[in-house]
Amino acid sequence: MTEKQKLDEIISLMTFLQNYIQNNVKQSFTDLTFNLETVIKDFFNVFEKDSEKYENLNNLRHNYPAIDLVNTAKDTAIQVTTNADLRKVRKTLITYQKHKISYSSLIVIGFIKATKKSLPNVTVYSNDYLIELAKHANSSQKDELSEILKNQIPWNSLTPLDDKLCFDIVFDVINRSAIRDYTICEGDFNKMVDGLSEIKEIITTGKIKGKAIRAKALVEYTSNIKNQLSEIEFYVANIIQICNSNKNQRMTHFLCLTRQETDEIDNLKEKIINKTNILAKQLHLNKQIIGSKR
Repeated sequence: MTEKQKLDEIISLMTFLQNYIQNNVKQSFTDLTFNLETVIKDFFNVFEKDSEKYENLNNLRHNYPAIDLVNTAKDTAIQVTTNADLRKVRKTLITYQKHKISYSSLIVIGFIKATKKSLPNVTVYSNDYLIELAKHANSSQKDELSEILKNQIPWNSLTPLDDKLCFDIVFDVINRSAIRDYTICEGDFNKMVDGLSEIKEIITTGKIKGKAIRAKALVEYTSNIKNQLSEIEFYVANIIQICNSNKNQRMTHFLCLTRQETDEIDNLKEKIINKTNILAKQLHLNKQIIGSKR
């Protein structure tokens, strides 16, 4: 991906979360606020040294007054809220002073809205500040920011989920050596099968056991996307079946594929790559899987 594509992906994920919270804040404010604190903490920490990381105070004490995150090394405190309007910021300042909390810098971040008025002893940022940080991130930092938004936002609890966003997550799972590498380049075939099993799992269930990856289950996609994902999953299952049949015939845990089997697997991998790239293009994702040469 180009740097612009990476930034566009970050902005798309942040906008999706912003819109969801704005539409559902009354029903799920408590749960989402906690997750939002975590996301913003990790977002900020991408740009900090190991010795200057932010901590979430609510992990130490439930409902810590006035502030949510602190950076002791920088003597900075942050409150994360959905709506940092003038009333909310003034209330924060009153609570902050009442509990005699003292940091050199107090920041209030309004993820949905933020007042533009200047107040003494506090800096108020909107979501635009996070986007500005992302704009000045280097390539590896952009990758980290994207993963934070994908993995730490509770996608499985957000309904209805957007097909594009969910397939974007599925695409990244498919785009691995288990698919990209044809058999002439493949290393450990057992690891390949493990990777294929995870692809099958993310497509069918929307998650991978033991990993913080969430999309939506196959049945939840719109009909056209569901049909194409089903086809990809079918090809993946066929490769797994070839490998399992090989093991069963040889009565061993090790794979020793015949030329015919490797050709079949390579043809299936090519179909998966082509089908995945076509679907990505249909959903306007600026991503492409490039398979290794045979």
